[in-house]
Amino acid sequence: MKKTVISIILLAAMLLSACTPGIAEQTTAAEETTQAETTAAETTAETTEEAVTTEEETTAPETETETETEAQTTEEVTVTETEAETEAPDEEGQITLVLPKNSSDVSHELALDLLAMASGGGEAATKNNLTVEGFEVLFTKHYDKNSDISHTCAYAVGKGRYKGKNVYAIVIRGTSGGEWYSNFDFAPSHDNNTQYAENFLLSAQDIYLSVKEMFDEDKDALFIVTGHSRGAAAANLLGTLLDTVYGAERVYAYTFATPNTVRGEEAEKSYTNIFNYINPNDIVTHLPLEAHGYKRVGVDIVLDPVTNKSPLIDSLPKLTSVAPDIESYYNKKYALDAPGLSDTGVSPFDLMIGLVIMLAGSSADTSLLPKVSEDSDLYPLVSFMSSFAGAGTVFSDHMPSMYRNLIMEKFDL
Repeated sequence: MKKTVISIILLAAMLLSACTPGIAEQTTAAEETTQAETTAAETTAETTEEAVTTEEETTAPETETETETEAQTTEEVTVTETEAETEAPDEEGQITLVLPKNSSDVSHELALDLLAMASGGGEAATKNNLTVEGFEVLFTKHYDKNSDISHTCAYAVGKGRYKGKNVYAIVIRGTSGGEWYSNFDFAPSHDNNTQYAENFLLSAQDIYLSVKEMFDEDKDALFIVTGHSRGAAAANLLGTLLDTVYGAERVYAYTFATPNTVRGEEAEKSYTNIFNYINPNDIVTHLPLEAHGYKRVGVDIVLDPVTNKSPLIDSLPKLTSVAPDIESYYNKKYALDAPGLSDTGVSPFDLMIGLVIMLAGSSADTSLLPKVSEDSDLYPLVSFMSSFAGAGTVFSDHMPSMYRNLIMEKFDL
């Protein structure tokens, strides 16, 4: 059974890879780990001064600051690009970035600058990227995560000046170390009615609570939020929190290779100042599963892919067949040598925990896949992995360099 679990894991590795290379630490059993994690029930954020959260009860954003409740889908949206403001006069602490006059006006030049800032990976590189753009680095957090499986992200906060105002930049790192576990545990509440990818919501709230007091005291400051992959998902939801508390006109949110983050009513809310750059051939942008109702908030800017559609995207219905909803993802255990369920079988979530262990061994040789009974409900997944050999293409479609090239090509930059 051990060989079989590892074999099935390999599909999950392709499906849920995040951009930043990292070696995951071995975790405990799924039941013990999940109980140790936060139960993130469907929640609502306050729109006033406080957004209180703990890892037992999460807080999510309302949108009372918006003047319209018109539904916003995350399919390809035509965005009118407006000219950025002319460069601000020099002053002490002046940043080199040029922001659009209105936060709801997209700037692809700004997007390229922020993508570069979000592609640093390590703490030193990210701090350097902030400094190069004219920001004073105020603090960094969680860059020492290794075996830590909590739902947090590593991030850096910088401060500068723009047009006579303070401007804060929050740059959120992609996956590394124990964060692999968090990527797979997208709904620690196991609740089919959750409105969020709770792992990313908890990460966004952790960042918000770290900066809230400082931001509250700066009454007219501007805020820039960015990230790639896992960092993009946290930035996507952090943008909604900042919009709700400080007003969308003060928030510039740009995300890249962004996973899905919300579902249900939350997915229908409109955030016109959050821009998600999406390569449709990037498998990460299709997870958590759209079949479970997950989408992104904000405006999707869909790029023109240069590679053929990933076979992994076409294979997603096979994953959906064994995990038709959130509860089954965590709790349905399938027999390995017969059809149907079994008390001694494994759940899709169990396979993801196994993936964390596999990544620690750095093994991804599909020739090592053992045979699984054709009667098993898991057989289609194992069969697909046995014949799939396009991992390099999957990863290249997700890389920051690919996103940079696609943005430049689409918008003639």
